[in-house]
Amino acid sequence: MAADAPPPDRSALAASEQRTAAIVLAGGTAARLGGTDKTRLEVAGATSLDRVLRVAPAAHRIVVGPEGTDGVELIERHGCRFVREDPPRSGPLAAVARGVEALPDALVEDPRARVLVLAGDMPLLRSETLAALLLADPAGEQVVALEAPDGHLQYLCAAWPLPRLRAALDAVAHPDGGWADLGMHRLYRALGKGELRRLPARGSEATDLDTPADVEAVREAAGPRIALAQVRITGHVPENLATVRRAVEQAAAAGARLVVLPEASLIAFGHDLREAAERHHGELVALLEELAQRHGITVVAGSFTPADGARVHNTLVVRGPGLATEYRKIHLYDAFGARESDTVAPGEDLVTIDLDGTRLGLTTCYDVRFPAQFTALARRGAQAVLLPLAWGDGEGKVEQLRLLLRARALDATVAVLAADQAPPPAHRGRAPRGVGHSAVIGPLGQVRQELGREEGMLLVDLDLAEVAAARAAVPVLEHERPLR
Repeated sequence: MAADAPPPDRSALAASEQRTAAIVLAGGTAARLGGTDKTRLEVAGATSLDRVLRVAPAAHRIVVGPEGTDGVELIERHGCRFVREDPPRSGPLAAVARGVEALPDALVEDPRARVLVLAGDMPLLRSETLAALLLADPAGEQVVALEAPDGHLQYLCAAWPLPRLRAALDAVAHPDGGWADLGMHRLYRALGKGELRRLPARGSEATDLDTPADVEAVREAAGPRIALAQVRITGHVPENLATVRRAVEQAAAAGARLVVLPEASLIAFGHDLREAAERHHGELVALLEELAQRHGITVVAGSFTPADGARVHNTLVVRGPGLATEYRKIHLYDAFGARESDTVAPGEDLVTIDLDGTRLGLTTCYDVRFPAQFTALARRGAQAVLLPLAWGDGEGKVEQLRLLLRARALDATVAVLAADQAPPPAHRGRAPRGVGHSAVIGPLGQVRQELGREEGMLLVDLDLAEVAAARAAVPVLEHERPLR
């Protein structure tokens, strides 16, 4: 596996998106797929075209191809615009040129404008990869394209400076005008030395849909889209319930099949947890069940349930279509001067859930310091581990969190998906209120995505083939021997 670049700078990406357009070629058919429109094949609950549109970091999305039966829905969901090739079926280069013609004038006049040229039949593309394509050349002097694991350049997965794309199109056009029947390779031949840069693909993201074997492989690799909601939790339960509702609705609108909220989403630490458990836990459960039914989404959120004496269990509640379970935090935060065990009783049982053919392990906050829990979940089949947090702040604590997340992923060769609380700016108490830095960690310890301290949401489309490849490359689960 290729080494990974650091996660893209989110502020730089936001600025870049405003001057970026995505031109997505759709409506392509493959003879070996019986003439099927491969961009409308369903993969893990969404069509390939829908999946490409939802990960493209661009302010403008142009789809070159027929609207089909889902066009109105895609326009509403992604704000895209459909245009047709002219003449029809004149080839990919002509389709790209048609997309460029449809760009808004304001973008065309911007010398810093970028264009993501994408195929609509690459359903496992990742948002962080497309962001990396955009940000790899801040000067805007290079074309940055995705390179498949076999070294093949993906012509239809590249970031182009718009002026350079227009110049290259002009250079290869037919003498009498137009680009009918010209292949994409001609566009790349128009580039000079040093104008092309390659970024390696990861997992199955370079796979396109040309054969039945491609479709089968992609469907086996495609895990569910998961949202990690980094939200601010207060001591006021109604306010927190409203926060949970907003986060779930936002995740559902983004196409997530599961959303993970932080530990203690019911009420912040430092308040009466037993009272909250007795009076308000049922309200949270009812809300999660309502949202799960309304949006067809699974929700994981931190709550508290009564335990022995005056203590509570630190409980993750899971509710989704046909799914209702709970996990009680096993390892209690008696560290750094805190005594969670004074008010919280430990759980005993490991818990996994299955969603869309993917097995997910459940953990909570301080559990991340115990490698055996993660490897035990992996041995029970977990391909990813969910980790809601309310991480305690302090000197070096963010660095510890990042290190622990990466280490646990490597220990168990799992993806680790961590959702922390966004800390209140003025918080000065000892009760843990989060440090932010929710993150997506790959199965070899790569930081795929990471937030700062502010509220936000991360979206990850799990690639199960990547987990399998990591376990084949580093079979630590097989090699571990009992010690005495």
